[in-house]
Amino acid sequence: MQELLQDINALRRGIEALNKRSLEQGKPVSRAELDELLTQVKEEVSFTINYKGVAEAIQPHLATPAKVETALTTGMAQLQQVIAQIPRSVPVENQVWGFTSGRLAFGVIILVLSLVCLSCYAWKQKDIAEAQVVLIQQQQAEQKTTLDWLTKGYWALKRDNPKAVKKYFP
Repeated sequence: MQELLQDINALRRGIEALNKRSLEQGKPVSRAELDELLTQVKEEVSFTINYKGVAEAIQPHLATPAKVETALTTGMAQLQQVIAQIPRSVPVENQVWGFTSGRLAFGVIILVLSLVCLSCYAWKQKDIAEAQVVLIQQQQAEQKTTLDWLTKGYWALKRDNPKAVKKYFP
């Protein structure tokens, strides 16, 4: 892979050099010049990597099992010290909402009972109002039947006895 990249770079440099030369001279490049440039590219200096030397240079910076073990033991010791500093229980100061004291529990119970009583009172008032509505509707129905009887009776009386109507209902 590395050799392929080197070849591509060498070809690119050669093409750039030929292009620059043709632009400077103003004449096209010949095949002989191109072959000369390709042989020059092939003879260029190549290098090899000394993997052993690179590994020896990196080795001191890598973690060894002994270094990892010492780091883990010191980290565990520091973690245990931090955990030991955390208290197992925390005392509650001032008042906290909930059932932490009898006084607060009593207050919550009173609140719930008062809401229940208020609901019962509202339902009772609703039932009373509904009963009054039914009573008023019955009274209106009776009044309507009475008024209808009087109206129909007046017309029947007027039709049967017009003299009496004029005398009693002027």
